[in-house]
Amino acid sequence: MEVRELCGIIRDVGRSCEDGSVIVEFGRLFERYVTISNKVVGVLLRARRQGLVRFQGEMLWQGRDDQVVITLLP
Repeated sequence: MEVRELCGIIRDVGRSCEDGSVIVEFGRLFERYVTISNKVVGVLLRARRQGLVRFQGEMLWQGRDDQVVITLLP
């Protein structure tokens, strides 16, 4: 449920690409998602394990990784 909700938020706040993917910077996603849940990083990691999103690095940290691009895969 949380992973599905996260993907919906990425679609809402992100930018669509020609290949059908949607991209959003971690900082923007964190600002939006934190009002819903403080578990955004854990949910992102689960979504990546399920093959739904892609991003660089093993762990994302608010502030340090705000510019990291999260890609919601088509």
